[in-house]
Amino acid sequence: MRAPPRQLVLALVLVVVAAAGLGTGLARRAWLSAAGWLEPWQRGLADGSGDDAVSAGAEQSREQVARLTAENIVLRRRLDDYQAIQGEGKLGPSQVVVARGQVVARTLRQGRRFCELDVGAVDGVEIGMAVAIGWSLVGVVAGVQPSRCLVRQVTDRESRIPAAVFADSDLVAEGVLSGTGERASSLLDFVEDRPGLQLSAGMQVMTAAFDPNLPPGMVLGTITAAERSAQSAQWRIQVTPLRDAEVAESLLIIRGAPLKAETP
Repeated sequence: MRAPPRQLVLALVLVVVAAAGLGTGLARRAWLSAAGWLEPWQRGLADGSGDDAVSAGAEQSREQVARLTAENIVLRRRLDDYQAIQGEGKLGPSQVVVARGQVVARTLRQGRRFCELDVGAVDGVEIGMAVAIGWSLVGVVAGVQPSRCLVRQVTDRESRIPAAVFADSDLVAEGVLSGTGERASSLLDFVEDRPGLQLSAGMQVMTAAFDPNLPPGMVLGTITAAERSAQSAQWRIQVTPLRDAEVAESLLIIRGAPLKAETP
């Protein structure tokens, strides 16, 4: 068989080399074009993932700040309660905190104001003990079980608390604080009128020293309205409680001072 001429072989080699170079150039231009189109998209993906990481870190930081803030508020509230009891309230050694109970239930009956705490007889709770927020009386223990107790709030329509009215540090009058069944409303009853007696809004109402279970001088509320009754020789007095047990998460149970035996 006769071999092809050398010129023909050389021409075929040149054609193959040219085709290969052309293909490589086209492929390179196509890749550069695709890379140029993909680059912004890839950059966007990279930027998005970075933003997500930063956002997640910021959310975690905000959650930690919120948690620490909430813990700080709770601790400050408890500190204020204890300071009010031990310092401003000037509790004696015989008047101590028996227990702190969490509110686990509230009554839904109209006119009745009761709540249930998760402390009971095993914690030293007894019927008649004072229930307070800080140094404000908000109720009295009305029932006790081994690990539960029922609190009648001072705003319950059946609540009756011996009370005294103070102007500055002077005792002005005495009566009985009666609940109305409404959330933030009480009446001071049985305050008899006498010459020179003046009662006005802003005067403080506190517990009187008539009930051995209730420490005297606990804050009950503030007079919001007072007028002489036209039908009797008594005053009509409206009182707004200083503290609201309806929004409290926990309450303090306080032991009253025992009565001293009279010496002959």
